[in-house]
Amino acid sequence: MPIPAVSLAGKQVGKVGLGLMQLTWTPSPPPDDVSFAAMKAAADAGATTWSSATFYGNGAPGETGAAFDNLRLLGRFFRAYPEYVGRVQLVVKGGIGPGMDITSDLAFNRHLLAHARECLGVPIDVYLPARIRPGADPVAFFRDFDTLRREGLFGALGASEISAGTLDKLAAAGIEISVIEIEVSLWSYDDDVRAVLQWSAEHAVPVYAYSPLGRGFLTRAWKTPEDVPEGSFQKHSPRFQGENFYKNLKLVDVLDEMAARRGLTTAQLAIAWVSALGPYVVPIPGSKNAERARQNTEAANIVLSKEEMEQIDEIIRQFPPSGGRYPEDHSGALMQ
Repeated sequence: MPIPAVSLAGKQVGKVGLGLMQLTWTPSPPPDDVSFAAMKAAADAGATTWSSATFYGNGAPGETGAAFDNLRLLGRFFRAYPEYVGRVQLVVKGGIGPGMDITSDLAFNRHLLAHARECLGVPIDVYLPARIRPGADPVAFFRDFDTLRREGLFGALGASEISAGTLDKLAAAGIEISVIEIEVSLWSYDDDVRAVLQWSAEHAVPVYAYSPLGRGFLTRAWKTPEDVPEGSFQKHSPRFQGENFYKNLKLVDVLDEMAARRGLTTAQLAIAWVSALGPYVVPIPGSKNAERARQNTEAANIVLSKEEMEQIDEIIRQFPPSGGRYPEDHSGALMQ
């Protein structure tokens, strides 16, 4: 059964996409055949918009400060399965230089995009800075990236970790944002997130809802804080540490019970809830397991009743997340 579609950067894509980060930016990346099976399963089920980045990898950064592992994986995939070229929309984050510094420098990003295209072997549909440089004027910052778009280096411009107020400033300056990538999940749904979702609904701009499964926490990927692998983002996230971990499991316990009553996996319930938050909200779960990738994508067809949505709202109120999304000193901790 086809999943619902949404228009993103001028293309009709599935209302659930695919996040590719965990295929390369993880302590133990899966082999190509495993990754390719999951990618194909997701696309075949309808997840036809994929999220990647120049820095999703463990390899040596090189002169650009980017590992490019994820883009090289995509390049190998498209060479092995050329029938997916053009069928899948690529949304690529960049604007990150050596030392993970955020930059809108035109010469640097031209070089970064040229290398990205070389790795991919196919055009980039949407390019977006991974973050706004702290202290930068957002209009001037995005105008640099829009210059690159007008030069034809990618199809459309997106934004990540951006607030509704900044989106208003960009719109007033005539800078068109085609997709907004923010974290949205059952434990990432604060006032700033709600404001962006409202902005999305009012302006018909899709939200790329990343980490809809709470970076694996909502699916019980780990049973204790000690199970979280060294070298992973989660090892440094306050929500995965010490007592916070066990407090947050109380939310998962309740969600497991609700999902079981509906005959769903907890992942499907979580993705269906995120998708139901707005007509332009596109969850982008990631998985290296082909069957889970298919199940996650098919969650777009799950309809939650008004009563179920209200029940989930009450669950969120009763079990707020313990700990912040990012370490306090992390530059991605706040929307700008």
